[in-house]
Amino acid sequence: MQHRILTGAALLGLALWTVSAKAQDSSAHVFSENANADTTGRADTTGKVRSDTSNFGMFTVIRTKKDSSGTSKPSTRVELGTPRGKTAKTAGNVSLHWLDLDLGFTNYIDNSAYGTAEVNDFAPVKPGEEAVSAQQFSLRPGKSVNVNIWLLSMRANLIRHRLNLKADLGIEMNNYRYRKNITYVSDFSKTYVIRDSVDFSKNKLFTEYLTLPVMLNLETNPFHVSNSFRISAGPTFGYLVKSRTKQISEERGKKKNKDSFNLEKFRVGLRGELGYSWITLYGSYSLTPIHQYGLDQHPFSIGIILLNNPAW
Repeated sequence: MQHRILTGAALLGLALWTVSAKAQDSSAHVFSENANADTTGRADTTGKVRSDTSNFGMFTVIRTKKDSSGTSKPSTRVELGTPRGKTAKTAGNVSLHWLDLDLGFTNYIDNSAYGTAEVNDFAPVKPGEEAVSAQQFSLRPGKSVNVNIWLLSMRANLIRHRLNLKADLGIEMNNYRYRKNITYVSDFSKTYVIRDSVDFSKNKLFTEYLTLPVMLNLETNPFHVSNSFRISAGPTFGYLVKSRTKQISEERGKKKNKDSFNLEKFRVGLRGELGYSWITLYGSYSLTPIHQYGLDQHPFSIGIILLNNPAW
């Protein structure tokens, strides 16, 4: 099943690249004509300068090729955002961007039914110990971080480049830094969490999901990003590709444990983006809990998009 998901994601990325390449080939090339006349009134041959554009994060790389008359030499320049002079007539209906980066903080909403047999079985305690509560799984807010790397970002024009369909493909990584000294233990039948006797200086759970957000995007001024307000919202679909715990203590040193534990393999959530000019904030919430059984914790993240090119 994992191979099928990864293969499907790869095919989706290839499809996005193919659609964008065709659209950009037909409408993203910029031509400029230079007509010159000599003193006798005879017109010289007119050359056309062809420019190819590629978007990487906030930057646009413009490669100008030699024109047909041979008067213009090939050149490459880098601009921030939209190439100068782009309008609704010259912009394509599909825009493809490479490499967007999110950085933020993560936590979760805990709806676990503490005191029930399900929770007690997942987090057993010794006789005489205090009963399990939400405090046992509380996080360090300033050290629980969310990092997302979007390898592909595509926008398809729906209405005048102001209303668009936006889809990303990348990896979503959460680092849950626990306050308490708890340890995940996995045996052949199940996963459970124990209260450890060791005092950890670092104790975290790391998850990595291959994620596909699909959102509606509204851009008030698509060809003048510095004076534009934007909002995007829609569902996200993720598949767990990596997970591990990391603990650091004087007694045990640094210890990593790679395991799927009882984490949900598939995840469905919501994502929203809100921005003005070159600054865009994001927020996400998982409708699917972190664990398959035992606890009912739904993660959320808020942060800023560091490498973001909202321009066409």
